[in-house]
Amino acid sequence: MKRTKISFVGEKPIFTGSPQIVPGGFNLDREKQRFSVGDIIPAGTLAIFDEVTRKVQIVKTAKVKAIGTKDKKVITLYSNGYCSPCFSVGDKLLQAKSVSGTFENAPSIVSIEKPGVSNAPYVITLSAEISGLAVDDVLVEVVESSTNAAVIGEPNSLTIEEVTVKEFETAIDVTEDTMQYAVMERRVLPIPDSMKDSTKRYLKANSHIRLSQTY
Repeated sequence: MKRTKISFVGEKPIFTGSPQIVPGGFNLDREKQRFSVGDIIPAGTLAIFDEVTRKVQIVKTAKVKAIGTKDKKVITLYSNGYCSPCFSVGDKLLQAKSVSGTFENAPSIVSIEKPGVSNAPYVITLSAEISGLAVDDVLVEVVESSTNAAVIGEPNSLTIEEVTVKEFETAIDVTEDTMQYAVMERRVLPIPDSMKDSTKRYLKANSHIRLSQTY
């Protein structure tokens, strides 16, 4: 078993203390999602781990910062020193609060301008407008379920640390229990309300993941 040593202290912690790591080791599932070599998956990102396959899928989300005035298909997403979105060209997106319709009709990303430095704009261009989209809305990647658009699944964990996608296997550690601690929600990629419990303080699919508004 590979041993991983991780520090949860430093200039930019995203957990209030050391969460529990799911043992055994996992790899990023690149068969069902798009990732390019060199892509960064931020710490604290929503994830779905499978103990049978030993693979992890990522629930890709981002918050809208601005929408193009001349072309509403051009969208600027929030990006900062803590995290940037991890979308790929070809990903299909919808508003997290209203995932519906057919997968075929969901807009896809046709281009991405990624920031080279912290706080630089992260701009995506979609194949079509998302009706009713507004600033501060959360976007989420959707996949095909029968012929419908659906989120990839309910997150049951969070990534422990920042992960750089490798050419072949990409090792990835997750937590399913923040114990007496919590993840600082405002320092990670957005967690849609639909994926939280009724109190908005825990993940809906895993009440051992506690959320904090501490910043």
